Amino acid sequence: MKAKPWRMSVGLIVGLIVGTLVWLSAFVPGAGPFQNPQLVIVPAALGMLTVSVRNRRKNVGPYDPETIERNKRGRF
Repeated sequence: MKAKPWRMSVGLIVGLIVGTLVWLSAFVPGAGPFQNPQLVIVPAALGMLTVSVRNRRKNVGPYDPETIERNKRGRF
């Protein structure tokens, strides 16, 4: 039985949650809500990268050899 691919949105949401927690821990009152946006953006990007690497290693989703072969031949 093949593993199911993880969705990119799951990696994005987990990364945003982690990034928000990191951002809140580094929050300086009075500096405004847009201080250090990289603390939220970078973990979200790393979450999506983690999902992509996992799917590639397991050969699922867009990295499935059957899907790649079908796309090479065309959809019709």
